[in-house]
Amino acid sequence: MNDVGTTRAYKNMTDKYISAIPFSGLESFDLDHYVTTKALDGLFYMIAQEEKKIRTDPAARVTELLRKVFGRK
Repeated sequence: MNDVGTTRAYKNMTDKYISAIPFSGLESFDLDHYVTTKALDGLFYMIAQEEKKIRTDPAARVTELLRKVFGRK
């Protein structure tokens, strides 16, 4: 995020906010942590969607391992 200027833009924005409204109660916000958390949320959402498809659609079980694990006994 440093390479594309996101961190700098965020810091400039928050500095202006803090200087314009002192004692505003703006808490420190870790932008890197937020972006990483949201990216992981999206990744796990996509994994859940794929697993749902594999569990409900036999045609989505494209490997022998998937057929063995998710197949009916």
